[in-house]
Amino acid sequence: MRIIVEPSAINGLRKRSQLMVDKLFTVPIEGIGSSIGGMETTVMAELDLALRDWLALH
Repeated sequence: MRIIVEPSAINGLRKRSQLMVDKLFTVPIEGIGSSIGGMETTVMAELDLALRDWLALH
């Protein structure tokens, strides 16, 4: 399950990207760089629903 995210001034992406709901993994805090932007409310809501479905948290 993938969610397509188009570049915007809010999210800071330079090209079309995918949120890979089916590829969850943890990352050590040291592996996280600086923020490039935020996620639009509509995309966050879509991600929330997709994660609930993928993890069977109905």
